[in-house]
Amino acid sequence: MNAAPPGPEEPAAFEVAARRYLADAERVAGRAPDAEPRQVERVGVVGAGTMGAGIAAAFLQAGFPVTLVEQSADALERGVGRIREIQDKAVAKGKADRAEAEHRLAALTPGTDQAALAGCDLVVEAVFEDMAVKRELLSRLGALAKPGAVLASNTSYLDLDELAAASGRPGDVVGLHFFSPAHVMRLLEVVRGERTADDTLATALRLGGALGKVAVVARVCDGFIGNRIYNVYRTECEFMLEEGALPREVDAALEEFGFAMGPFAVGDLSGLDIAWANRKRVAATRDPGERVPGVLDRLCEHGRFGRKSGAGYYRYREGARRGEVDETVHELIRQVSEEKGFQRRPFAAEEIVRRALGAIVGEARRVLEDGIAERASDIDLVLVHGYGFPAHRGGPLFWADRQPGR
Repeated sequence: MNAAPPGPEEPAAFEVAARRYLADAERVAGRAPDAEPRQVERVGVVGAGTMGAGIAAAFLQAGFPVTLVEQSADALERGVGRIREIQDKAVAKGKADRAEAEHRLAALTPGTDQAALAGCDLVVEAVFEDMAVKRELLSRLGALAKPGAVLASNTSYLDLDELAAASGRPGDVVGLHFFSPAHVMRLLEVVRGERTADDTLATALRLGGALGKVAVVARVCDGFIGNRIYNVYRTECEFMLEEGALPREVDAALEEFGFAMGPFAVGDLSGLDIAWANRKRVAATRDPGERVPGVLDRLCEHGRFGRKSGAGYYRYREGARRGEVDETVHELIRQVSEEKGFQRRPFAAEEIVRRALGAIVGEARRVLEDGIAERASDIDLVLVHGYGFPAHRGGPLFWADRQPGR
């Protein structure tokens, strides 16, 4: 996995080495501890929103019967509708025939009574990203689930150890951080808590393989591997907005580098309110002297949450696959720059890429030093499969270690 770096004049050789490295990294990342995985025959999912429905669909596609639970009949009906739509799209794209799609739907048992989860071997919570909500749910699941059942949280930021403690059975608790859309994205961060049992972790990794995911183990910190790094990257890009860049300039520069989407297009896709809520969550413990960007907050204050609201960093016409540049956003950005005392200036694509990649690589190295990831190749897998880092560059640490002059 440490091939000699090709020179800058050999991009084809670099790409071959990068893709070989990633293939080797996947094999290493999926190795489970020396423990017998638990038997999982029926899966429960709590929460039928976009993420919960996608998780349920992923397990249905892998052949598992799924019990899906929501609080209200209306929310449950919407969730079942999402799963049905996923199956219809699979048929339309030739990824499943109608008989297979109907077989999957027949394996789904929806309901509003959590008691139905008592017979499940694995229960995944996919409810709102709020510590109090998730703690209360884990406490109930700890008492409800049968002995030996694995309890998994889909949290993307919160302290898994605190959630595990609330369950009363922390050895059974593991993080299964799916990426949206959960039935499509290959990455699965498997979060090992301080007291996660070896056989619980082994079960999670085996399930990752059964789902066709690239499963990477992460330890507990705010955002784990991927979101911790992504937050630093996104923040640096927001700083550039305040200093003079515009969203499309930043996105275009990073897409030219090879990212599947630029950070602001990604933000609109995932929902700006998620980042806004997380930023407010950590505000109380933030260093008062820390620089905090203000554009995202300003957009959310104007009800611009991304594609789901029809406007975020870009404006979205109904049915459009790509956002349009919106002068209203540019004016809001200029207002923030003025309020913060920045004299706006032009940004070249080279500077945008240098600063964005510098933020990613710097935080990736800190994640490795802190022991949140076991190896550099795990971090590269997370950034490639979960955040659109170009696979032909091998991941941020592979790429950085092979730059001329390093």
